[in-house]
Amino acid sequence: MIDPPKHAAVTYSVACVQRPNAFAPSLTSAPWSLAGGIGVGAAAQQCGPQALVRSTATPRGMTDQPRPAQCCTMEAGLYVHVPYCVRKCAYCDFNSYAIGRQHTQPYVEALLAEFRLVQRWLGVTGAIVPAFGTAYFGGGTPTTVPAAQLGSVLRALTQAFPLAQNPEITVEANPGTIDRAYLEELRRAGFNRLSFGVQCLNDRLLKAIGRIHTAQEAVDGVRWAREAGFDNLSIDLIYALPGQTVADWRDTLERAMALQPDHISLYSLMVEPGTPFWRMLAKGRLNLPDEDAELEMDVLAQQVAEQHGYERYEVSNYAKPGFRSRHNQVYWHNGPYLGFGAGAASYWDGERRTNVRLPKAYIQRVAAGELPVEDAERLEPRRAAGEMVMLGLRLLDGLDVREVRDRFGVDVLWEFREHVRRMSDLGLLEVRGTRLRLTEKGLPLANEVWSGFVI
Repeated sequence: MIDPPKHAAVTYSVACVQRPNAFAPSLTSAPWSLAGGIGVGAAAQQCGPQALVRSTATPRGMTDQPRPAQCCTMEAGLYVHVPYCVRKCAYCDFNSYAIGRQHTQPYVEALLAEFRLVQRWLGVTGAIVPAFGTAYFGGGTPTTVPAAQLGSVLRALTQAFPLAQNPEITVEANPGTIDRAYLEELRRAGFNRLSFGVQCLNDRLLKAIGRIHTAQEAVDGVRWAREAGFDNLSIDLIYALPGQTVADWRDTLERAMALQPDHISLYSLMVEPGTPFWRMLAKGRLNLPDEDAELEMDVLAQQVAEQHGYERYEVSNYAKPGFRSRHNQVYWHNGPYLGFGAGAASYWDGERRTNVRLPKAYIQRVAAGELPVEDAERLEPRRAAGEMVMLGLRLLDGLDVREVRDRFGVDVLWEFREHVRRMSDLGLLEVRGTRLRLTEKGLPLANEVWSGFVI
């Protein structure tokens, strides 16, 4: 889930950055990344292969004017959005639509066409494209698509955009859409990391939030994934669900730890506008845990995860040693990424873009030979610096403000001095030398800290 990264092309809400990539883009759900991503010279040569073949034609929807190249000094990522689900969950505000596997082929063909359009556009602009360290298939539910089709998309993606050695290639999965044979086919296709949307391990609660799977199907899915050869496995869990008690949450945590995932994401439920839960809340029909219970669940999550050997490295994410999500770190470190598919977001060479959201419109645009970009924006330095700080503060290590200054020419401790002083006085934020990070007290109140850097 990342999901952060999430939502509108040119605006942030504090709510949308609390969850990630999902980032991510689920790129539609991952926060915008702000870093440059195109490099030249010696530093660029360290990033991988030569520039893509240049084309004399420019895909419609993008300028063909070359821009000053920037040095690629960090890992870059690829994101593919699959906007389909068997059924949309009651809490979900991601760009997703219910559809059957028999109807996904036109969308798959549009993805392959978009890869070619973006490849041509990068060639026209003179970009030297680095080898990408990560690829992430999010949604929606990518596993609503037949495994053979996902494999064909991955092959086309990696042919157009070369991967670095030892890449992390993730696919999100719903336990209700897979079996062992399906996972074996994904593994043979080249996916090497699986992210299961488990959400909880209580059948009563799963039904209440609209999930299509049972707790046992989630347990079986993890076992099948291991048997299929996935040795990098992540699961998502959500707490503060309607009708959930602290005892329910403890039981889910203990059962999840028994599955021994390599990575675990623990999110507090956010009731988003436009969702069934939002409408139920407005009518007084959503029985949510109170704030004290939610805080107790948050503390319990950290305690149980750490007792089982997981390191909390980000506000909502825990990992065994060596299993931090590389793709989500592209977002949190403000790294460059390209997003493909309906509603997918990109950040490349100082510009952020979002594709059209509706799958039908996306397919039509690509079929007409146009890049399906709906919004594009370049932030002025102070805004870019503020958003880099906001993303970096998701990490428990925080960020070095010298990196912000070097990239955007902004002295964060001066430009945001009043907010930094206020948050420091409240004990929510600390400055150690040139590093800025949330305190233990600040973690549960991260939204309040982040909001002051969003202009």
